[in-house]
Amino acid sequence: MLRGFLVIVLLGVLASCAKKKDLPEIIVTAADVSEFSRFRSELGDQFPGDQLQVFDTAVQELRLDAMNRDVVTPEAREVDMLAVANGKSVHAVTLLGWQARHARFLRETAMINSMLEHDLKVQRNAGDNGPSATVLARIASAKNVIAQLQANAAETERRLNEMSSIANQKK
Repeated sequence: MLRGFLVIVLLGVLASCAKKKDLPEIIVTAADVSEFSRFRSELGDQFPGDQLQVFDTAVQELRLDAMNRDVVTPEAREVDMLAVANGKSVHAVTLLGWQARHARFLRETAMINSMLEHDLKVQRNAGDNGPSATVLARIASAKNVIAQLQANAAETERRLNEMSSIANQKK
């Protein structure tokens, strides 16, 4: 009985001495939705929410990226995200997600720029009466949205560079 107790205590001590992996090194297990849910829940038990925020953003961006590739249903986008993430490190998934975020900001900027160019052309062709108040409002709105998207893209690029440099320092 005493020997069994000592073995249990020894195993407990050894388990507590085992080096805990850093978040970026952990391998994502996401063969299906329930496995990813368990994985994410376990991460929440091991790490504070502020450390997981960047990873959670990346996961959401991977879902949005699936939408961009015409993956139609939410369920299919989830399966697509799981296929991208499964078996990769948290760091790799985070980089992929933030790269997708950066690409999304660039796509959205191009789309709004196209709409703005159309409205600017309408403004130039309006003649003596000038463009309507609606066109002027769309132009102002588009300029504001473009400025925000460009700021978001620049911040995302800065974060990507930071993530890459941290990864390179650990090599």
